[in-house]
Amino acid sequence: MLSPDNPSDNLEDAHSPAVYDPSFEEICFLPNSQNYCVCFVDMVDSTGITAKLSDHQKIRQYYSIFINTMAALLRNYGGKVVKNAGDALIFYFPDSSDAANEAAFEDMLECFIVMVLARDIINAKLDAQNLLPVSYRISADYGRVEVATSTSSRTEDLFGSPMNICAKINSMAEPNGIVIGGDLYQIIKSFSFVNNDGYEFSEVRGGCSLSLNCRYPVYRVLSKNFNNNNRSIIDINSINHLFAYKQTSKINDVQSKQHQISQQMQQSEHQEPLRKHPVNIMVVDDEEDTLFTYESFLSDEGYNVKSFTDSLEALKDFVQLPDPSSHYNLAILDIRMPKLNGLQLFYKMKKLSPKIKILFCSALEIAEELTSVLPDIERKHIIKKPVEREYLINKIYSALNER
Repeated sequence: MLSPDNPSDNLEDAHSPAVYDPSFEEICFLPNSQNYCVCFVDMVDSTGITAKLSDHQKIRQYYSIFINTMAALLRNYGGKVVKNAGDALIFYFPDSSDAANEAAFEDMLECFIVMVLARDIINAKLDAQNLLPVSYRISADYGRVEVATSTSSRTEDLFGSPMNICAKINSMAEPNGIVIGGDLYQIIKSFSFVNNDGYEFSEVRGGCSLSLNCRYPVYRVLSKNFNNNNRSIIDINSINHLFAYKQTSKINDVQSKQHQISQQMQQSEHQEPLRKHPVNIMVVDDEEDTLFTYESFLSDEGYNVKSFTDSLEALKDFVQLPDPSSHYNLAILDIRMPKLNGLQLFYKMKKLSPKIKILFCSALEIAEELTSVLPDIERKHIIKKPVEREYLINKIYSALNER
């Protein structure tokens, strides 16, 4: 029998965890449900990799580099982080609440592609910290979720079957691949951008078992331009084809913007003349015609240009210099290159010579998103192809005069 004189025997004791206080709730559900595209990006075998690390600082670096890079990329496409759960990042796209909003779903798929392409950037960052490379899987589905807010967090949390399904189907993606659930597939399959961008979907045999008598269809997201022998791996050298239709439609816009920027730069007040001798510029692009154009423009301006169609040869040249940043005042790198792409080359050059100034020159529509997570790289450091002479020269001038 409980003693009323002994507080420790009282079930209503304030310290008892069994007491439910209806006046205090950790989470509060919003009154209306929402339809959203919910997504998981989950690291592959991170437990095994981190188990080999005895340095806790290295473990923190390993996870933070991955999670923070993914979060930065998805925000560029209107994605919103829900939370990270161990080695997974959970996020959603608020604009997908309208299932007819084609642009929102186009941004979503493009975001997934960029996230996979960013593996080169992430692994370069990991390598700089002497950490092993990472692989990951991306999964997404669409449906009605309950939205809750928490007293201990400013972010929203989501509950519902789309969240559970998204977590369950993640393991059905290939490493560095993408899978989507059947409900999301039914929404996007008829959108015009799916065919224009060269996407295709391959149904996973057997689907996902939701119950004893219910199997849910799951689809791998592929590109018609990927190598048939390695279709689960998204290659940065194929991505230009994926967005080719956008390039053609926007060339005039790009050239118009280049002309406007050139005029603005020319009107900037009291710029001191740049000493062009000696100014050494490295240009790396696997397209010989593009290199010839750069060399002609820059040489006419008095710059010393050394060009490479092979990024590995460019790196070899860079490595053998006692102080590369003292020799080269600027490096211009294409992003889409075989053997060693521009993002990988960037990190290797920065590791050897942190002070080297670098510009990226690319026709990729996603160039700004890809480079947004690189250290010291801003939008002004991107040269959009095709380039006009005046625009290129002004970009070079600005980069060389940065403090």
